[in-house]
Amino acid sequence: MNPGVARLAIVVALVIGGVALLANGFSDGESVAAPGGSPSPSPSESPSPSRSPQPSLVPNQDGVLVQVLNGTSTAGYAGDFQILLEDEGYLRAGEPADAPDKPVLDSIVYFRRDDNRAQNRADARLLSETYLGDVPVMPMPQSLEDVVAESADVVVVLGEDQAGEA
Repeated sequence: MNPGVARLAIVVALVIGGVALLANGFSDGESVAAPGGSPSPSPSESPSPSRSPQPSLVPNQDGVLVQVLNGTSTAGYAGDFQILLEDEGYLRAGEPADAPDKPVLDSIVYFRRDDNRAQNRADARLLSETYLGDVPVMPMPQSLEDVVAESADVVVVLGEDQAGEA
């Protein structure tokens, strides 16, 4: 037998054996899932760092910039509520004022939709739950953007529902 042919036969046998081993070794599903699973955690790991801050958001009251608008017929109600919030650690973002459309029947807390949107929402929810009996919390509508201070992270619009409890 020619030594070149023998070497070629050995190489072919090894290649066929290797292919068979690889085919049988990866046909389990576990081994196939591992290579498929490896790229999968990478994409989920990328969003995880951006998602992990949301669950770890801690609602604040200290230092949160709030403006209060009075949607009631009770004079000075926004100012009194603003003082209450300041005594609790909130900061005044703008002077208490009348709501643009009065009367407002149901109080609502708005949060600014900026880069701190998630934190603003968490802070607005805390304020709503703690001081207003869990009134709705929503993104600030465009119609209020010109009325409230630019620095306001949270805007409270007091409605008649709260004035009856004062």
